[in-house]
Amino acid sequence: MEYFRIKEEQFRQVFTDLDILGWYTVGTPIANEKDITIQKQLLTANESLLLLKLDPISQSSNLPVTVYESTLDIVDEQPRMLFIEVTYTLVTEEAERIGVDHVARLSNAGSSSTSQVSEYMQVQKSAVKMLHSRINIILEYVKAVKNGEVEVNHEILRDCMSLCQRLPVLNTKSFEENFFDQYNDITLMTYLAAITKGCNISNELISKFNLVYDRHGAGRRTRGLFF
Repeated sequence: MEYFRIKEEQFRQVFTDLDILGWYTVGTPIANEKDITIQKQLLTANESLLLLKLDPISQSSNLPVTVYESTLDIVDEQPRMLFIEVTYTLVTEEAERIGVDHVARLSNAGSSSTSQVSEYMQVQKSAVKMLHSRINIILEYVKAVKNGEVEVNHEILRDCMSLCQRLPVLNTKSFEENFFDQYNDITLMTYLAAITKGCNISNELISKFNLVYDRHGAGRRTRGLFF
C-alpha cells in the first residue's frame, strides 16, 4: 500500500483533473475471492471503485469485458462484500476506430486481406449513392409538377414536405467546425497509417539487406581462411 500511495500521488501531480475510477485484471468473467481481497485494499483510495475483468480466451464475438461494482450485504448475519455486474457503453470516435483498424491491419505484414474500414466505407458509399438517386427522382417529380407536366398529387407533395422537414439544419458554423475537426482527425490517422506502413516496409528491407550482406561477408571470410 505504501508503493501504491507513492504512485497515486505521482499520478495526481501529473494528471490533476483525473481521478481513479477502478482497477482491472484478466481472467474468467466471474469475480472471485482474490478480487474481493484486492477490492477491500483499494477501497481506501476510493469508496466506489469499479472492477473491470478481461477474459483473454473468450470465444465470444462481443467485447470480452465485464464491469463490477462492490456492495456490502448481510450473508449468514455477517456483513460480506459482493460484486454486482453493471452495464457499460463503449464510446469511440470515427478517427479512433479507423486508426485502431489500420494499426491492427499493419501488424500483419504482407497480408492481402481487405480492411474492415474499406468494406464499411463501401457500404456507406452504396447507401449514399442509392439515397442520391432516390432524391433525384423526387426532385424531378417536383419539377414536373411545377412545370405542369404531371398532375398535382397533394398526398405525394405532403410526403415530400415531410421528408424535407426531417432534414437537420446543417448550414451552421457549429456544424462546419465539427465537420472539419472530424475530417482533419480522419485525414491525420490516414497519414499516420501510411507512414507506419512505410516504416514497416523500410525495416523489412533493411533486415533483408543486412541478412544478405552478412551471408556474403561470412562466405568471403570462409574462402579466405581456406585459401
